[in-house]
Formats: sequence, C-alpha cells, structure tokens
Amino acid sequence: MSCVGFRTLIASLAAAAMAACTAGSGAGLDQNGQPIGAGGPPPLTADFTSIQANVFTPICTRCHIGAGAPQGLQLDAAHSYSLLVGVPSAEQPSLLRVKAGDPDNSYIIRKLEGGPGIVGVQMPADGPPYLPQATINVIRSWITNGATQAMAANVSPASKMVQRFAVAATSPESNSVVMMARPAIVVAFNHEVDASLVNYTTVTLQKADITQPADPMSSAGTSAQIPVSTTLADGNPTAIVITPRVPLAAGTYRVTLRGAGGGALADVNAQALGTDYSFTFTVDVAP
Repeated sequence: MSCVGFRTLIASLAAAAMAACTAGSGAGLDQNGQPIGAGGPPPLTADFTSIQANVFTPICTRCHIGAGAPQGLQLDAAHSYSLLVGVPSAEQPSLLRVKAGDPDNSYIIRKLEGGPGIVGVQMPADGPPYLPQATINVIRSWITNGATQAMAANVSPASKMVQRFAVAATSPESNSVVMMARPAIVVAFNHEVDASLVNYTTVTLQKADITQPADPMSSAGTSAQIPVSTTLADGNPTAIVITPRVPLAAGTYRVTLRGAGGGALADVNAQALGTDYSFTFTVDVAP
C-alpha cells in the first residue's frame, strides 16, 4: 500500500470512530463529555488530607465554619485538625473530640454514629441521610492509626523549619462571641510546642472588662486573672488547650501568651514567639 493510501485509510478509520462516538448514547460520560468520575476528588482514604477534602470541607463546613460555628468547632482546612485532635468536646468535656488511637472514645465518632452519651442531634445536623457507615469507618481507621496530620505536599520539612514560630489559629477567634460558660479555648501553632514551657506563667486568661486593685493602697488596677488548666492537646503537640476551672460570667476575656524573656513560650527547637501575643473574646451566657 502506498503512503497516500495508508494515510487515507487512517483518516477514514478516525472519521468512523468520531461518528460512532457522536452517534452513541453518551452513556458513561458527564455533561462535559468526560468519563464519569474523571477529574473528581480521589477516593476517600484513611488519612487526614483525604477526610478533609471529601468529608469536612464539602459536608461539615455547611455549618461548622467561621466564628459562629456550633460549639466553636470550625472544620475548614485552616482550623479543623487543631480543633479536633486532643481537644475536649464542648458538649461532653470528659471526651476528646478526637482521641488518637481510640475511635470508640472519640466524640466525633459518637456524634456521627448517633452513639451513647451525645448531646444534641446526630451529625451531620441536616441528616438523615447521615454519613454512610463505610465513610465513618474510614474516619475510624484514621483515628485508630494515630490521627496524624500529613504535611501539605507543597511544603517541605526544611521550608517549614525556617518559618518563625507563630500562632496559626485560635478558638474562639479574636473578638468573637461564644455562648458557653466554659468554652474550649485552643491556640494552634505552626510548630510543635515545648511542653515544658506551657504553664501559668506563659499562658493566662483574664477578665478584660473588670479590674481589681493590684495593691490595696493603690487605685491602679490590673485585669482579674481566671484560674485555668493549660496543656498540650493530647496527640497534637502543635496546639495548647486552655480550660477555665470556673464557669465564666458574661463579659470580655483576654488570653495572653508570653513570648519574650526567660522561659517564654517556644517551640521544641527553642525558638520563642519573640513577642507577647493576645486575643480577646466575649462570653454571652444567660445569667
């Protein structure tokens, strides 16, 4: 066969294939003519990145986002890990939202399954239908395997280390209003925190709108300090959990982290914050 004849044959076959596709029913193709499933999110796997992309972001953030998120639990990518792993539930403070290695005693699993001891309704709140058990089982597996957070693919360990130690997020957010007398106060950082430096001298909670005399003989005042327990989140060394030991009355409160001087808050590589960091929030509860 000549070269011209070969080219003519190839062109005819291609035209026939095109006609067959055009005349077909389109079964197996989406509205853009792409194979169904092409270009969508990858299948759900038992790691935090996949769970965030397939569950938390598209489903949970319909409600759990922003300063007004229910129970202060924001489940967008910027906040979810820090507010889940090792953080006490606002509804059941005796249980962690996610207890690494123990899905049965992780409050998130009980809420998703409608399990024993939950307060309020099963999640998602707009169910039924609720999450399929197969999806919940993937979240269970992630928790069983340690509830780790994978580093973003475009951030290398070396580049992360050169970033200065800093606060990444807080809950409640600064200047927000909470409706709980004992809110779960969380401060998340971009590095692992030196646990030996987390104490009453580096992390304080004060009533910011009422002052009391610093000295009985002086008219000067200082903000009233609230007793708290402060610790790293269980299984999540990049977050500090601050728990008020007494119910908070209505009013404005300030959290302060001491970031400079001897014994200042620092990461595990001894890099201090460099300056004090503070944020305020308002408690609005029924008298």
